[in-house]
Amino acid sequence: MHTPVNQEEFLDLLDQAIFETRDMLSVIESEGEDGELGEHAGVFEVLERMLVELHAEICAGHHTFGGSALAYTELLARFRSRIPFADVLEMLNTVQKGRFA
Repeated sequence: MHTPVNQEEFLDLLDQAIFETRDMLSVIESEGEDGELGEHAGVFEVLERMLVELHAEICAGHHTFGGSALAYTELLARFRSRIPFADVLEMLNTVQKGRFA
């Protein structure tokens, strides 16, 4: 996976994470709450909200890169095995904490 080196590339990767999250929600919806992932629908709903809020903050110029971890870090640690795109989320968090190269 390519490491984002600027805000535009970070937003592209963030868009991918939002797409993946929404795709998971669609799968859960089509399987129903009784499906294998149904019990984790709330996790993906919260994650989607966090990612969309982050996207809006960045686009509005209200987000500062570097230092602190992203809001979803605890959720990712807790449900990592249930998030197929956890590597994308981890990359976003790594770049957030370390700034751009």
